[in-house]
Amino acid sequence: MVKVRLLQLGALAAVLGLWALIAAIGVVSSTALPGPGSVAAALWQLAGSGTFWEAVGDTLRGAVTGLVVAVAVGIPVGLVTGVYAAAEESSRLLVEILRSFPVIALLPVFLLVLGSTPGMKATVVFIACVFPVLLQAQYGARSVPPAVHETVRSYRIPRLLRFRRVVLPGSVPSIMTGLRLAATTSVLVSIGVEVLTTLPGIGHMIMESQQAGASARAYAYIFSAGAIGYSITLLAQFAEHRLLRWRPPVHTGGE
Repeated sequence: MVKVRLLQLGALAAVLGLWALIAAIGVVSSTALPGPGSVAAALWQLAGSGTFWEAVGDTLRGAVTGLVVAVAVGIPVGLVTGVYAAAEESSRLLVEILRSFPVIALLPVFLLVLGSTPGMKATVVFIACVFPVLLQAQYGARSVPPAVHETVRSYRIPRLLRFRRVVLPGSVPSIMTGLRLAATTSVLVSIGVEVLTTLPGIGHMIMESQQAGASARAYAYIFSAGAIGYSITLLAQFAEHRLLRWRPPVHTGGE
């Protein structure tokens, strides 16, 4: 584990060193690619300003709102369509068509219908996140072995109890995978909407900094967005580990 961490830190240091070298030599103009020192100074300055944290709050508010609604809709629908084959078959075409649309390409439609509002941003995040959650919940419900279903039926266990004690626990690993993917996607889509609209947030501040010629500040916001996404991934992995402590560890054939 320590060796892996050292390799990861070494790769990060190598990238930073290469970045600093390119900036120092002047292969790329400082307007297009400021040095890591300038970006770090801009990030430090932003961290002490209320404008930065307000932008972070606006981005997270839209991301969390859309994600929560996606989870509230995606998990129940996914479990129902995973348990009942007729429901899955009847909704398969509709789901495939809807999830094939690039959500950012639909942004003009949402702008026309909902306007440039926080609700529109949350709606776009919801559309982007609901399908990973739904499909992973559906996959988890279908992954319960048929022998388990037959045993439950033979004992005539009520459907609600069967769902709580068999289907839901068996689906949790897949559901957590969908939640982890959707959580990261929610932040990326929220920032993308802000870049393409006038809605406040990190994306809007990136565009504003770029237009003002403050490239170091724009990169500082970009790295802030990356840090938020990485933090959400770590938090989701921690939650998954805590919730799935009951699951036995997976061993490879050579062990």
